[in-house]
Parts: sequence; C-alpha cells; structure tokens
Amino acid sequence: MTTKKLTVGVLLSNSSILPMAKHFSTGLKNGLKELNQEVELEIVPEFIGQGSRELAEAALTKLVSFDDADVITGIVSNKVGIDLSEKIANIKRPFIMNNIGEHLPDPEKFNDYMFLNSIHTWQQLWSIGQWGVQTFGKKGMYVSGLYDCGYSFQSMLSAGMESAAGGVTMPFAIAPTPNPKETGDIAAVFEHIHIYKPDFILATFCGKEAEIFLTQYVEQGLHKTTPLLGLPFLLEPFTTAEPVEVYTTLSLNCELKQEQLDEVSQVMANPFTQFGFETGLLIAQAVKDQGGKSLQKALAEAAIETARGRVEIEPRSNAMQSRVYLVKNTFSGIKDEISRQLISELETININHEDVQRINSQTSSFWMNPYLGI
Repeated sequence: MTTKKLTVGVLLSNSSILPMAKHFSTGLKNGLKELNQEVELEIVPEFIGQGSRELAEAALTKLVSFDDADVITGIVSNKVGIDLSEKIANIKRPFIMNNIGEHLPDPEKFNDYMFLNSIHTWQQLWSIGQWGVQTFGKKGMYVSGLYDCGYSFQSMLSAGMESAAGGVTMPFAIAPTPNPKETGDIAAVFEHIHIYKPDFILATFCGKEAEIFLTQYVEQGLHKTTPLLGLPFLLEPFTTAEPVEVYTTLSLNCELKQEQLDEVSQVMANPFTQFGFETGLLIAQAVKDQGGKSLQKALAEAAIETARGRVEIEPRSNAMQSRVYLVKNTFSGIKDEISRQLISELETININHEDVQRINSQTSSFWMNPYLGI
C-alpha cells in the first residue's frame, strides 16, 4: 500500500473497572504520532459494548464497508477473535487484537490477517500455580468473582499446580452474585476458605470486589496464616490496620532487575495504554518499512522495543519469548505506597505445550468479553 492516507479502525470495549477504551485510544494516538508527517492519518473508533462477537462483527463490517479502514485494531478477546477469523480472512484487512490473555490463543484457528498483542495471563496463571505448590503445598484454592472466573484462569492454574506434584487439590469458591449490577457476596467465599484451610489462595477479583476481598482477608486474620496469590488487578485500594502481602506475576519479554521493578510495574499497571502505544508503534513501523509489501506482510515482520522488551504480534510466534516474574507486593491499601520485591523468574510454557493443546481441545469457558470488560 503506497497511499498517502491511512485509516485505522479501532474496536473499543467498555469497562466499569477502568477506562480501558480511553487508555487504549490515548496510547494508540501516541504510538502513531510519528506518522503524522508522512501520511494523512484517520482514526475511526467503534464502541463494541462489553466486547461481544455480535457487536465486534457489526463494527468490523462498518469499518470496512463504510470507512474503508486499512488496518483494524482494538480490545478484543482471543475467543471473539477466533470466532471472527473467517470474516477477517474475507475482508482481507490486518486485524490486531489486544488483550491481557484471559482466554488461551489457538493459532491454528488464526489466519494470516490476524495479529495478537498480549501479556498472556494464561501463562502467568500456569507459572504461579506451579510455584504455589512448590513453595506452600499441594492444597491450593481458587476464589473469584462471577465476572472474573469465566476464562482460562482456573484451568491454567490447575494445570500449573499439577505440573509441580501429584495429588494436588484445588477446590474453588465463586462469590454469589444474585444482582448482576451489584458486587458479589464476598463474605460467602471466606466461609469456604475457613472450611477447606488451603495451603495458599489464588484470587481473581478486581475493582470494588478486590477491595472488599482484601479488607476481609486481613480482618479475618488470613494474612497471618494463608499466603495470597493473584493478578496485579487484585491490588486495589483498601482500608485495614495491618499491611498485606500479595504475590503477583509480571510478564515481560526481557530480563528484569530489582531496580527496574517499580517503573515497569507502574507501566504495566495500565496495560491498555501500553497495548495501544505498542500497536501504534508497530503500525507506524510497518507503514514506514512497507516498501512494495502489503501492510499485512509488513506487520507480520514488524518488531519494536518497549518497556516490556521486544514486541512482535505474529500469533504463531507470540508468547514464545515471554518471561514470567514473581513479585511480592506489601502494602496497606494505598496503591502509591506498594513495596515490591522481585522474588524470581518462574518457569512458564508456550502455546505448543501439551497443557495448552489439551485445554484448547476441551469445551471453552463461557465469557466472550475481554477481562475487565464488564
């Protein structure tokens, strides 16, 4: 493509947890800035609610048939992307998905027009599950809110635990949510924790539910007896008299040192801004280096260096260079005052691992929306 105009279509999912659509848009515009002097740049946003297949498909149709977008990107789950793979092949436009990796990718169902930018949370859950068993014991427990559990989290956590030892157990407790517009009954989760008495807990709460969970975790004294593992989204502000320790993971494509930890953690605490920025940089590089190649081919060959290392979006090699780090977070509910300690780099797996292939062959989890898209 040697045109002087570049139209970028953007699929934006809503969230009541954080303004991820705005964050992604801001990052994307910053990443595309260097193209302003080279092409006439048009960015066309399309809001797709909570990221359903139906709304994403309708937005794709409009971006191609009306806006004549040259490339389409946005916040879309792997599950929706895979369901739309045939349509994406038919429209013949590069399609760059961005997500935290709540669903497993399945590159066999991708096509040459599909690209993926992600921190592959499914990898992180496998890694921290293995570490939890190796460090604390075979009795893990998964606790979650209703809207946090319908992904690959539980299956990958279980697979990671089973990789560490035989005879592991992982019961789970989901906070009842009778009114979908209100927070779940977090207290009900603690009843199960006290009955089971696990060696460690992995919690996937976010937003207000994370705040309630952390408060009760400390108030009920579990911070003194039961190690807590989670995703970084669990680290919400809360109010208690004592500090809490939470082990979380951080996925990068480069080596990480203790002196870099605070800066990198703060960057990745807002992943959608980073995704947008990286996607903008990749599109800009592909346009500049395109020559006589198609934009799709140029994107497949594009690579950039960012705060999380070398980023490439070709899905078949995606996640191959990921490195998962374990971070111990100590804080008293004030996010700006978290004390972070880099514990170690964890073992992880890639998309060719037998656990991924096995789980991809099973009935998939039910949420279609990207994580936090609620």
